[in-house]
Amino acid sequence: MGRNSAIKSFDPAKETGQPLDLFSGRDARRPVIIELLRSPWIVRGSQVATGNSGHGGKRREEEVTVVWDGARRAPAAFQMNGRRYSVDALVQTWTLERAWWDPRARLSRRCFRVLARGGLYDLAYDLLTGRWLLVGIVD
Repeated sequence: MGRNSAIKSFDPAKETGQPLDLFSGRDARRPVIIELLRSPWIVRGSQVATGNSGHGGKRREEEVTVVWDGARRAPAAFQMNGRRYSVDALVQTWTLERAWWDPRARLSRRCFRVLARGGLYDLAYDLLTGRWLLVGIVD
């Protein structure tokens, strides 16, 4: 069967363990979803408004140096204010495409939310300028 034999031979009807449905119904899920939506981990740092937004994050836009891991296709480390931050985990990735029809207002970025030194950072590669930016920090 090859290297995926364990996956191909898995039979969920025969296996025991935690059931796939974590909640018994919609009413059981609602409090968890509401709590998650309030969490600053759900809000992208690049979307946090400046000032006291209540999201526990800081929106920035400063150029940083990034070490790219080609095998993982993600940042391995970045340097900010003379300090090197090794990336412990890649949390989330997304793409920003705004105003593609207007060359003056266009924005095209690949964003990476990473965990480094106990902090949560949003890094973005600007496809139009070829620069890496730190666009958000979530406390």
